[in-house]
Amino acid sequence: MHFILLLGVFGGFLGIGIYIFHGYRTRKVFFENLLSLCNHLLIEISFSKNTIALIIDKYSPSYSKKFREILTGYANLIRTKSDITHESIEQIMWDRLKPHERATLVGFFYELGRHGAFEEEEKLRNSIEIFKGFLENANTLYKREASIYLKLFIIMGVASVILML
Repeated sequence: MHFILLLGVFGGFLGIGIYIFHGYRTRKVFFENLLSLCNHLLIEISFSKNTIALIIDKYSPSYSKKFREILTGYANLIRTKSDITHESIEQIMWDRLKPHERATLVGFFYELGRHGAFEEEEKLRNSIEIFKGFLENANTLYKREASIYLKLFIIMGVASVILML
């Protein structure tokens, strides 16, 4: 019975460490997907002239779950022809985004598809530069902090088990 308790304590600490590690990794993948979407939009708008909803449908399966949820919500807003406002886009955003990232993404999705092809390409290029900064920040945090937290919680689990012996 004592062994099961020790295993449970260690497993709890390990689970917390993995959860935190996964959060950092999910943010990194989210911004990689965002850059990928921008590049796909740039190519599609330049050459095939497809609608935003068709482009989202075409590439959506290749993105991560969190990013796909936002794209699905945005595509539904487009398809229902509802009034796309900052508030309606805000409701589909991921809750783990920082306030400035969230505001930038809301503005990006609000402006998407509201201009001619040339102006849309220019806005996408500008957005790509902004999103590269978000990705660099997420990569830095992932490399610097994620593994530290995982190792810290593993060490705390081992220390707890040792203290309980």
